Amino acid sequence: MTDLFILHHHDPSPFAEKIRKAFGVKGLSWASVQIPMIVPKPDLTCLTGGYRGTPVLQIGADIYCDTRLIADVIEKLHPHPPLFISGPLVNFGLQHWSDDAVFPPGAALAMHENAANLPDELLDERRAYFTNLDFSRFAEDADHFRSQFQAHATLIDEQLQDSRLFLLGDAPEWADIGAYFNIWMGGGHIPSAERLITGLDRLAAWRARMDAFGMGERTDITADEAIAIARQASPASLDSAENRPDETGAAPGDRVIVWPVDHSDTPVEGTLALISAVKIVVIRSDERAGELAVHFPRIGYQLRKAG
Repeated sequence: MTDLFILHHHDPSPFAEKIRKAFGVKGLSWASVQIPMIVPKPDLTCLTGGYRGTPVLQIGADIYCDTRLIADVIEKLHPHPPLFISGPLVNFGLQHWSDDAVFPPGAALAMHENAANLPDELLDERRAYFTNLDFSRFAEDADHFRSQFQAHATLIDEQLQDSRLFLLGDAPEWADIGAYFNIWMGGGHIPSAERLITGLDRLAAWRARMDAFGMGERTDITADEAIAIARQASPASLDSAENRPDETGAAPGDRVIVWPVDHSDTPVEGTLALISAVKIVVIRSDERAGELAVHFPRIGYQLRKAG
């Protein structure tokens, strides 16, 4: 089972929906481990070393953080059908649009329009996590958020005006998954969303095509089972030829700390095993999970020597 995709996620997570949809487009089998929506997440952080974002992909004793890297890993292991026909720059560039421009107003609406039904501890945790959102202004800014969500949805509709089936052509790519997860979030978490996209017929047809891919073949397992799989495995071998000098001066063998640039409160410490222009891998040990390799994309993550 060391080659099994294990996704640590929770079903309502929009970012996890990206990876579930990638499994669906590629027709892959995977195991699901449900994690809490708020901290603490002890079963997750024993694998990651402190990173607590959703989702996290596990393959044996290798732990992959951030959907950008997870998509790349899935693509390399299962290249057909391809998700990067138009190349990584176009696809990951559109991911930044969907993550950084579309998601924030959608997330704000989801929390504002459902506030009466959300537990205080969840809102408090999200307030600390989403530092780019002013929760005190949600009611005042709701109309603005709705107009932004609608405007971005209209861009999707306009992109499809030449009768193409998907955003970049006649086959789905990572860009489609990135755009889709926000529309999926609207349908499940934003009561006003369906009204905002009414009349966007090309978007509706594209959404139906994306819906039809499903999420692949899912099997539910427990966190304890996933941790046992990690403990019984060893990290995959790394290609030392990928190493290159890093501007920080850190080199394989150094003790380092890695964290997302927008969430410095979730650092991961370990021994640097690989550093390239595109990824960082650190080795760490956990009492429950054994020796692990934790993988991060280079873009969006900060690295420094420990101590």
